[in-house]
Amino acid sequence: MSTAPTLPSDGLLARWAPLAPVEAGSPIRTHRAHDVFALWEAWEHEAGRIQEVPYWAVPWPGAVVLSRFVLDHPEHVQGRAVVDLGCGGAAVGIAACLAGATHVTANDTDPVALHLATRNALANGVSLDLDRRDLGQAGPDAGTQVVLAADLFYERGPTRHLLQRLREAVGHGVLVLVADGGRPFAPRSGVEPLAAATVAVDDDLEGASTRSVRVLRLLGADAAGLSGA
Repeated sequence: MSTAPTLPSDGLLARWAPLAPVEAGSPIRTHRAHDVFALWEAWEHEAGRIQEVPYWAVPWPGAVVLSRFVLDHPEHVQGRAVVDLGCGGAAVGIAACLAGATHVTANDTDPVALHLATRNALANGVSLDLDRRDLGQAGPDAGTQVVLAADLFYERGPTRHLLQRLREAVGHGVLVLVADGGRPFAPRSGVEPLAAATVAVDDDLEGASTRSVRVLRLLGADAAGLSGA
């Protein structure tokens, strides 16, 4: 029996995760849930089996701030090939498209997230290529010029591998911009701070009503004097 997740129906999304701006005043709209747990329960009822938590229905604080930063500073992506790493609903990748990137790849290991990334891109009048590989292991492809990464640093081991791959990419000329909402294993050194903001978040998910987010340019291992975080 297949264990592939069942895609949420149009009706379920319309009721539990309609299109809405990722934050007040943003031109970017994504399918987002007012209550992620209610959406999750409804999705499992519709599918008739257990589903993964629909993290794709949350505009995470790092993605909110990084998408805003990209729109405000299009020079970082304009005319470049961009990867939205661990994209979820792809708000950041959509921002890169709107800011003038020539090619944007939405990367996520969750096939449902990629499905929603495609829907969200269409709703914003842009298109994304899709990549389901674990780039924490493989690293970005040759030809990638910019990597955008938001709220990815939750676990020590995966973070160490991911940062190593990203620092290697920096050494090959890739611009890596990271948005961190205070995750436990985010890089604290070997970075150049570019911006900071505080955003409202879902207290049920975050255990807090706001998160402070830093936008950072990642430095390469040689420049940072580092081999890991």
